[in-house]
Amino acid sequence: MARQTTREQAERKKAQAAAFMERIGQPDRAEEFRDMSTDEDAEHKGLQLTNPRLRRRIAMATAIGTSKADLQDQIDRAIETLDDAYAPESTREEIAEAVGEALEILRGEDEEPEEDEDELDDDEDDNPRD
Repeated sequence: MARQTTREQAERKKAQAAAFMERIGQPDRAEEFRDMSTDEDAEHKGLQLTNPRLRRRIAMATAIGTSKADLQDQIDRAIETLDDAYAPESTREEIAEAVGEALEILRGEDEEPEEDEDELDDDEDDNPRD
């Protein structure tokens, strides 16, 4: 599934990419980014443009029924995602992707698969208590 972003965020990312290409001495690539529409750039990067007001309402509605343990789990997963990307060999793109992923986790936009309760019950049957 494509990562979701607002049009404003996509425009900012496109401008940052063009500026980066200028800094590393690739003016032709920078010009390509400037000439590209925001929609084309988002598609190129695998992003889906969204309506930010709608996203906030959905996130708020989701958060209302969230327990403290669930919120702590979200924070822990976001920290783990960022820790994994925080390495000297990480590229700028990998770090930016990790930050985006962590933000999605914190906003409740990711869907982590939950374990089936039947599987948990089966595991307990395999380990009888004395």
